[in-house]
Amino acid sequence: MRISLKFICLAIIPLMAFGLHEHYISLTKIYYAEDKKSVQVTMRYFIDDVEKVLESRNELPMELATKDENKKSDLYLETYINQKFKISINDIQQNYVYLGKEYENDLVYFYLEIENVDDIKNILVQNSMLVEEFEDQQNFVKLSIGNVQKTFILIKANDKEMLKL
Repeated sequence: MRISLKFICLAIIPLMAFGLHEHYISLTKIYYAEDKKSVQVTMRYFIDDVEKVLESRNELPMELATKDENKKSDLYLETYINQKFKISINDIQQNYVYLGKEYENDLVYFYLEIENVDDIKNILVQNSMLVEEFEDQQNFVKLSIGNVQKTFILIKANDKEMLKL
């Protein structure tokens, strides 16, 4: 009986350590590189959360960060990001370039860039990524524009924020 109890404990503890995370958060860093006249965006999400959303939307297995990753995953990701993430600068919605993704441990990083940005008087960021799947999703946004640093949290009920400079 003691051996069975020890075995069960030894089997359960590692599963708890690598189980699903309880908090649904992301971090998006937006940096204005004045010398390059570009806005550089780095987004960080949990791979399994992104995968779940893409599989629900497309009804296809994604297998992100594996050797069996869906061959069209970048297309699905770019489409999803374009639908759910928007930036307006000086009251004009911007088109950004999806530069790609990178995996690190259980995270996926997305890289975007807006070119030819001369001056920023105001910036509006809208991020509703993953909120359709996870009610408690919190998308943290950290802006760095010149000397101004601002961080805010976007949620399902309030998915956009404006910063006036």
